[in-house]
Amino acid sequence: SKLRGPPLIHFSGDIERLCREWKASNLLTVNGRGIPVKYWGEFFKKSKGRAHSAWDSIKVEWGNWKFIAEEWERFSDADAFWSEYSNPETHNKLSYQQILNRLVVHRAKKAVQDAADAREFFGGNLDCPDANGAFQYVKHGRTHSLSKDDAVAKRWREL
Repeated sequence: SKLRGPPLIHFSGDIERLCREWKASNLLTVNGRGIPVKYWGEFFKKSKGRAHSAWDSIKVEWGNWKFIAEEWERFSDADAFWSEYSNPETHNKLSYQQILNRLVVHRAKKAVQDAADAREFFGGNLDCPDANGAFQYVKHGRTHSLSKDDAVAKRWREL
């Protein structure tokens, strides 16, 4: 069947629904089967025409959904998630944007730490032979070394 654009939906007001729909959803169906939100990108990135253009309009939002849903999955249940993502004084649940903001800060701190760990492991030299070029890339036929913490951290986690 022909793939239409992604459903017009926003989860910023219902994080728990986002996390349910992430794993099992009928918001998008293909050949009568519901496609979990988690897999929407795989369908729309490969599509052509209007469906692909529609994906372009929501892919940033989908990335935010992914960010939150993957964080949700780290916890044993909803109560544990909301315990972490609630105001400690008022016990009110943090908003979608507040959670995203906290996750961005956490991700940046983790990248700094992971990059520092990689540099320490290789004695401050990410170009050493033991690194097997893991922290290098080729651009215009020349080999360069990664220097940004987020790039170094990503490669470190892939080792």
